[in-house]
Amino acid sequence: MSKDSLLWHRLKFIALVLIFASPFIAGWMALYVFELKPESINYGTLVQPVKKLQWPVMKSVTGERFENGFGRKWTFLLITRESCTKQCQSNLFYMRQIKKLLGRNTPRLQNVLVMTGSPNSDLNSFLVDYPNLIIIENSSDILISQFQVTGAGMVGSTPRLYLVDPDKNYMMHYPAQFDHYQVLDDIKKLMKLSQIG
Repeated sequence: MSKDSLLWHRLKFIALVLIFASPFIAGWMALYVFELKPESINYGTLVQPVKKLQWPVMKSVTGERFENGFGRKWTFLLITRESCTKQCQSNLFYMRQIKKLLGRNTPRLQNVLVMTGSPNSDLNSFLVDYPNLIIIENSSDILISQFQVTGAGMVGSTPRLYLVDPDKNYMMHYPAQFDHYQVLDDIKKLMKLSQIG
């Protein structure tokens, strides 16, 4: 085989290697050199990194004690300081609807209302239709302060929605006025990706 022919075969081989490797090289450069990272496709805001929560002993209005969180389920928490406003009540309604719309995955999600005080008579009347809602009263700042969102004011001043995963990590939050269909899409995607809880 002549030197020219050998050189030609080597050049073809190198060209083939470059053709097959170019998508990987381009992807690596986009991610690490030019930092062209894809935007999150979640509706909610991811907590990065996820936050391992420290759970104080809590007591529900029914007298049930929770000593290390709420078990291995996906958990939506709504935190309110003094009273549950109309927006708070609206969010509780949407939380209940999201849970129902999960179909066979409904048992994997639980809803929790965390209050710094106790429900008043008006709220108690409203909550009659929410028998599966866990209501924590007289919660301490030990729990509540861990959900602080930069630029969002005091935790519980507005009825924001917080998502805790089955490993008891605080991982996502939503504004007080949220689109419940998009929240539903988020939790469906998370449950599909993770079989825990």
